[in-house]
Amino acid sequence: MKKLFILVALCLLMAGCSSNTPADQTQSTSTPASAATEETTTSETTTPESTEEIDEEFVFTRGSVTDGVYSNESLGINITVPTGFVALSDEQLNSLVTASADSKGIDNFQDAIDSQVVTYDFGMVDGSGNGSVLVGIENLALEGAEGLVNNESEYLAFVTANLSADPNAAYTFSDVYEFTGLQDSWYAVDCTESNNQVNSIILVKYLGKYVATIIYNYTEGTDPSAVLSQIS
Repeated sequence: MKKLFILVALCLLMAGCSSNTPADQTQSTSTPASAATEETTTSETTTPESTEEIDEEFVFTRGSVTDGVYSNESLGINITVPTGFVALSDEQLNSLVTASADSKGIDNFQDAIDSQVVTYDFGMVDGSGNGSVLVGIENLALEGAEGLVNNESEYLAFVTANLSADPNAAYTFSDVYEFTGLQDSWYAVDCTESNNQVNSIILVKYLGKYVATIIYNYTEGTDPSAVLSQIS
């Protein structure tokens, strides 16, 4: 993969991107994830046993936030937006798409997914600057990785290799593990970037030629459980 949207997400959301969009306003979405605080949590390596090709006619639907709860039926996610977090507007989400010169934004969600490398469904930031969440869908066919990535572990191997190659960062990673708490099986890796003292958890779900990803970044010393406990 030439450009991983994760690289954009890890760099961007901790830069103070904020929004006045209230958490109960209906808009596109998907959300949080987790990790360890001072040291990357290492758990037993888990390799997905099987992969199921997504139906070519599968249609992604945008999530919505109602009464402070985010739901995305197509991704099987329900998350209560934690106190202190604010959702990014569609304008802000569209501004994050840099991997496609002819970005179509997210006005037509399925069309955007089919025509650009990365489409962001939801983002939110902690108003205190201690955390951020970004959810996106990557089109592996347009990325040039279809056939090379066949499950979550292979995708995360690309992610960790790309992050490790950054000469300006110092990443350490946990083993890949199955993330519990969601309706379907998602796999995750925890990472710590010691130069900037930022921890992250990267959650992924392989969907044939697509990969859905949830990234939660938080500063050292922040307890991630307040966000993690809201995911179901």
